Amino acid sequence: MPETEQIATTTTSASSAATRVARIVTETSAPAVLVGILLLLQPLLSPGVTWLQGIVAALFTVGLPFAGILWLKRRGRVTDHHVGVRTQRAPILAASAVSLGIGALILVLLDAPAELFGEIGGVFIGMMLCLAANLVWKLSVHSAVAAYVGLALLAPIPAVGAALALLLASATGWSRVKLGDHTPTQVLAGHLAGCLAFAAAMLLP
Repeated sequence: MPETEQIATTTTSASSAATRVARIVTETSAPAVLVGILLLLQPLLSPGVTWLQGIVAALFTVGLPFAGILWLKRRGRVTDHHVGVRTQRAPILAASAVSLGIGALILVLLDAPAELFGEIGGVFIGMMLCLAANLVWKLSVHSAVAAYVGLALLAPIPAVGAALALLLASATGWSRVKLGDHTPTQVLAGHLAGCLAFAAAMLLP
């Protein structure tokens, strides 16, 4: 095989491998996955939160909305489970906010502690920021959620927490750009939205 063909084959193989890695990162860092993990871990992270309360929070915040997305995809109403088309996102984000609100009411009946409502409130603020942005522009929701959840879960770790949060957000953003789903600017805007939502959540009770 000529050297130029060998180089081209090696380059193509490396690119394919990078694309596969990007796909794995995108799927494992999907908003439903990260927020679900964050809420399900609340009994371990926040004193007074029960496992039932964590499950209810995760179910209404991401479980039911994601099930709705899969149903819409099956009916051909959305293009994919990441809702890559900007104009399809607003109704889904709005419906997700409604589901979150219903879950919050149930958590009131379950006498959930303020810490859990603070976390749900941060997710709600992030939803509203992404909803507002996506009315006119395609912001990366993956990146917003990765930044928010990264800070919520990893920032408290001494010395390396902030760096780990940045690594999670950066890896997620890289995967979205590599797959051609977002531009670097859209990823950075998502990171900003996630950081703003986290900062706002810190001000909640």
